[in-house]
Amino acid sequence: METYKDYMIILSPPMHIAEKVKKFKQASYRIIGEFDSLHSKAHISLKRLHRQKPFLTEPHFERLEKELSLMEPFTFQLNGFATFLPTDYTTIYGAIQSTPQMEDWFKRLRSLLNEKKAVPHITIARQVPNDQAKKLWPKFKDRPWNDTFEVKYLTILERETYIRDKTWHVHKQIPFRGKAEWYTLPEKKQDEVKAVDENQMSLF
Repeated sequence: METYKDYMIILSPPMHIAEKVKKFKQASYRIIGEFDSLHSKAHISLKRLHRQKPFLTEPHFERLEKELSLMEPFTFQLNGFATFLPTDYTTIYGAIQSTPQMEDWFKRLRSLLNEKKAVPHITIARQVPNDQAKKLWPKFKDRPWNDTFEVKYLTILERETYIRDKTWHVHKQIPFRGKAEWYTLPEKKQDEVKAVDENQMSLF
């Protein structure tokens, strides 16, 4: 049978952020039990590719690497927690502060990945049933989380589509080697920092 693979493109925060996210997940587990994303490592999701033929998809990654390597590393600021619009489920995430520089950086990255605009975030608890979210969200709603972290590379994960083991493995890591001075933004007014919009939709 022909091999098919799934791919996921992400940004990985450094260890001190990953450890905090792990503790938030464990604390959530003590309140509501098992939930989707409990065991996933901290990351910012960018793109998913399902049921791909590797011989067609992976050469594209090779070409993409040349362009992505021109991106500069970027420092993000975390600012508390937020949720996406609930349906039958609620997703709680660490909110990344929006600034013109951050928006511009992500705009360039999404353009290279041919991906539509989405809210960059670090998921804590994904798709929690609303009755459980009512117990969990008050623990995060007014909790401060002010932290910064630098992202120095992009990661492409892979797994075979039709096997029982659904563990993701690193296919490729692409360092950001560009320089910030290569890109300039026009000056903006003082009120340029946006508040977190809890009504924005999730990447998925």
